[in-house]
Amino acid sequence: MREIVFNAAEESDEAVERMTVYEVEDYHKGHNSSLNAGRALRQNTLDQQPGRTSFRAVAVCLALLCILLLAGIIGLGIFTLQNYNTIWTERRKEILDELSSFCRDGCTSFNNSFYYISSETKNWEDSRQDCKERGADLVIVNSKEEQAFISSYPQHWIGLNDREDEGTWKWVDGSVLNSTVFWRKGEPSGRVKDCVGTLYRELSNWNAISCTSLRSWICEKLD
Repeated sequence: MREIVFNAAEESDEAVERMTVYEVEDYHKGHNSSLNAGRALRQNTLDQQPGRTSFRAVAVCLALLCILLLAGIIGLGIFTLQNYNTIWTERRKEILDELSSFCRDGCTSFNNSFYYISSETKNWEDSRQDCKERGADLVIVNSKEEQAFISSYPQHWIGLNDREDEGTWKWVDGSVLNSTVFWRKGEPSGRVKDCVGTLYRELSNWNAISCTSLRSWICEKLD
């Protein structure tokens, strides 16, 4: 009889223990569920807060503005490059057309200029007019090297004269002569000798003569 009672007591204790374990597990499950629900509620509350929504809207707007700005810069760059290429192509064609007109009877180049050396003779004024019709003017000497170059063509007009003011020698672009190194010895001389041409094949070969004299001429077109 005592054995039966003992077994019953043991079974009762085990049942109580199992019940207690189940209750603890249920408690933890319920507690975890409550925690998860609380977290979800807080997150949902944060997501629905006006400040966070506004911040996201501002961030999206800024991103869109950056994309639009980048697209605008790229588009402007492409347009500028295309416009530059168009302008350069047109300018290149103009230069080639100008050189074609200038060199229609042949020309030569030296440093950054092109030169037309005439084979016929005219007075100084008519010689200059021919240069203008070619889109150029009578040569202006800017350096010792250029003077050496034109000295290989004696008896040619250059773009120097004092017709406006006796004794004040000016180039055809209006600039005043500031050096006398290339005059021949004793030049310039005579009041009626208002235009200048080369004389001999020497470095200092400028010679003042009457503008009505007939000579060949040298036209210069800058590159």
